[in-house]
Parts: sequence; structure tokens; C-alpha cells
Amino acid sequence: MTTLSALAFPFMDKLCQAQFTNIDAFRRVQGEALGLLGFGPNECDYHVILSGSHWRLRKYADYDGQSSLLIVPAPIKRPYIWDLAPSISVVRYCLDRHFGVYLLEWMPPLANGKQAGLADYADRAISECVARVSHESQGSRPFLIGHSLGGTLAAIYCALEQESVRGLVLLGAPLCFAPKSSQFRDGLVSLFPRMLHEAEIVPGSLLSQVSALACPDAFVWARLRDAVHSIADPATFRCPSPG
Repeated sequence: MTTLSALAFPFMDKLCQAQFTNIDAFRRVQGEALGLLGFGPNECDYHVILSGSHWRLRKYADYDGQSSLLIVPAPIKRPYIWDLAPSISVVRYCLDRHFGVYLLEWMPPLANGKQAGLADYADRAISECVARVSHESQGSRPFLIGHSLGGTLAAIYCALEQESVRGLVLLGAPLCFAPKSSQFRDGLVSLFPRMLHEAEIVPGSLLSQVSALACPDAFVWARLRDAVHSIADPATFRCPSPG
């Protein structure tokens, strides 16, 4: 029985991973279809000024001022959550207040490509982007804004290169991962399938499912409460105009 279990568990884990990979593919097709119907994000103009193997640096508008900021999103989230529509755009809000706005866009990993580690994300990628933003801003150091896991990476970078930035803003960024440091951390570790560390790419749908199981209040009920509270606000449900 022990031998059969040892053989069955890796197979079931691989099967589970394949199922969530298929769910990811379906969600991408669903998103593309909604975009064709005019329900996609309405981002403001930008151009790519620098890129690496797993990232690229966006520059929004052409602003030559002395104050600039670099947004570091979570690698598992799409960058347009910062710029969904003109009325709810963090990027436009900062541009209107005369900041030079840059965004570090994490690119999807390639199935057969070289794997990037923590040093690639939290050190080299951010370091190259900060250097370029400083150059674009006539030597002025930028502010860093990090969200979720992107905030964790930004915090690690600032701990290594704190003199290269003017300030750091963290939004929902976990900073402590020791055992018993939080119920979410312990729940996430206990729920993750066996053998997953051997997978080259972790499906996003699997991350969402495990996070919801580990902390349903934050990932399920809080979102439902927000939806209920937003019903009375028509602007909240305004669809981005195509363009």
C-alpha cells in the first residue's frame, strides 16, 4: 500500500496541475472574448523603454519633471489593474499630479525557458528599472510603490539598495513568512499540494483556489461584501469604454 501511495500521489498532483492549467487557458480565452465585446481595460498610452527575459519597463506619457515613481505590481497579477479606466486609474491619477509614472511589467514565464529566482525578481530586475528611471528623471531617485507580492519584492530590493530610491510605499505586501507568523501563511503552506515545488509553472487558478481556502474572509467574503456595498454607486459598475 505504501508503494502504491508513493506512486499515486505524484500522478494525482500532476493531474491536478494539468486541470488548473486548463482552467487558466479557459480564463484567458474568456478575457479576450470580453475584450472584443468592449469590456476590456482602457489603458492610457505607454511605451516600453527597457526589457529583460521576464519583465519590461513601461513609461507613461512624456514627463520631464523631477518627481517620478516606479510601480512594482505582483508577478501573478496583470498590470492593467493600475489603469483599468480613466475614472479608476492609479496611473492617470499620478500623472495628473505631475509625477513621471513607470511600471515594471512582469512577463509570463516560458514553459521551456530559464527559470528566474528571487535574485532575478527582487534585485536585478528592479535594480535595472530604478537605474533607467533615475536616468530618465535627470538623476532624480524615484519612489517605489509595491503591491502584494510586488511589494515584498520591492521591500527586499530597498533593503539591499536603500540609497537608490527616495521612498517606498507598500500596499498589502506580506513581509513575514516565519511559521506561525500569520494564519494565512500557515494555511497556505498546509494546503499546497505535494510535489508542487517541482513544477516549472504554478497555474494562477491553483493559487487563487488555495488562497481562498487558506483565508476565505479576505479572498471570498470581503469581495462579496464590497460588491454589495458598491451596488448603490453606479460609477463602480461603469464599464471601461473601448478605445
